[in-house]
Amino acid sequence: MKKKLHKSFSIHHWCGLIAGMFILVISLSGSILVFDDDIDEAQFARHRTLAAPAKALHIDKSFERVRQENPGWEIRITALPGAPTDALHYELRQGQLRKWIFVHPETGAELATVNQADKRFSYVLLNLHYNLLAGTAGKIVVLLTGIALLLLTITGFILYRRSIFKVLTFRQKISRKSRRATYSSLHRVVGVWALVFNLFVCVTGLSLAITIVNNAFKGGSITIATPAMPASVDAAIAQVRAAYPAFEVTYLRFPKTEDGTLQLLGRHHSDPAYYGTLYSNVQVNYTTGAIEKVDFLKDRSWPDRLLTILHPLHFGDFAGLLVKLIYCIGGLLPGILSVSGFVIWYYRQQPSQQKQRPQTVSRAA
Repeated sequence: MKKKLHKSFSIHHWCGLIAGMFILVISLSGSILVFDDDIDEAQFARHRTLAAPAKALHIDKSFERVRQENPGWEIRITALPGAPTDALHYELRQGQLRKWIFVHPETGAELATVNQADKRFSYVLLNLHYNLLAGTAGKIVVLLTGIALLLLTITGFILYRRSIFKVLTFRQKISRKSRRATYSSLHRVVGVWALVFNLFVCVTGLSLAITIVNNAFKGGSITIATPAMPASVDAAIAQVRAAYPAFEVTYLRFPKTEDGTLQLLGRHHSDPAYYGTLYSNVQVNYTTGAIEKVDFLKDRSWPDRLLTILHPLHFGDFAGLLVKLIYCIGGLLPGILSVSGFVIWYYRQQPSQQKQRPQTVSRAA
């Protein structure tokens, strides 16, 4: 058991020292990103809000103009207007570049354009969280950091297993004997409370990180040439709603090439909140308007469904404010542990340095 504890401590010690700074950055950015949609809504409220309520939604009146004026850009509608005073929001993508175009949902008139939407605060923070603003190399570092956090969580459980019951029953007190003792006991208490959430974040985050790194190594970007759409987008949405009344369309992806399809993403009203809002989809032929493929999350096999659910579960934006606050506070815990762990290591070095000084002086004498 002593060997096991010593090995666990060694792994915990070195993983914390090596990955601590990255864990702190990812922890802080993740806690803020829980509110990314709220941040965007507040920052661009003047673009999103109409002066007078719209009476109808006509995507056909704006799509073709947006397509012709922005060649080489992938076109998406990230959310259909949720209220009569909401503008229709197009998001255009070109690699890491983003452009936002707000149009009147009824008339199709352009209201505002954000040419550098990739420079907005929430998107920069997202890239910091996913790749540390360092491209593919940063994505690999984030993946390795996730593995390190997983090892820290497992070894932390082994090291503090006897303190779990005392901490959870509020009988573990914060020591005031010394700074080192204070940070050590704080590290123990926060670590125990963070065990389950850290494990949860590690598993869901590693699923995302593996997908991101895998996509980065696939390479071979395609040439985007969004084709004209003979079929009506509005008619396609109406057709899907008629065929599947319980399916709510929340997101549109237009074809990037001539062999693509119009994808209507969304969710079923009966789906649990943690299924997310855009992991089910209906694919429509953009020339004929016929439904070609239906892929509902609720109909997939449970292993495939589980892997998909990990994504919305990691984001924490599948429910209301209370869940977001829980995710925000929980997301801060790994960062707090990385700071307290470093402080413990720092104070642990002080006695050894003080002991070495007299020896050095005596040898010199």
